[in-house]
Amino acid sequence: MKQYLVIASLLVSATAHANDVDPNGFDRQAFETSTPAAQASAGSQAPGITGIDIDNDGRVVTAPSIKTRAQVQAETIEASRLGLTGWGGHDPTMGTADQEHEVRMAGEQANGHTAASD
Repeated sequence: MKQYLVIASLLVSATAHANDVDPNGFDRQAFETSTPAAQASAGSQAPGITGIDIDNDGRVVTAPSIKTRAQVQAETIEASRLGLTGWGGHDPTMGTADQEHEVRMAGEQANGHTAASD
């Protein structure tokens, strides 16, 4: 008798789990689109952006940075001092040409270079 109860409970739980895969139809909603099929296939055949190298994992290939850690730290501190970083809940802003020059000079000074020595 216990064997029948175990088998019956397994069958009931298996059907409950099978129906519980997507009870709200989220998979169906994910595949619905407002783009017509012809337009979607034309977009997938469009050429990519030229001049950008992509590796096998789909990441953009960029050249390694040539800045030192001290230079990056100095530039970040200077940009933060000028209010350009967006830290503290503020949106980052574009600096003026003078501010960008100050940030660049702070990095060069931290790296041991000055405008006069270059």
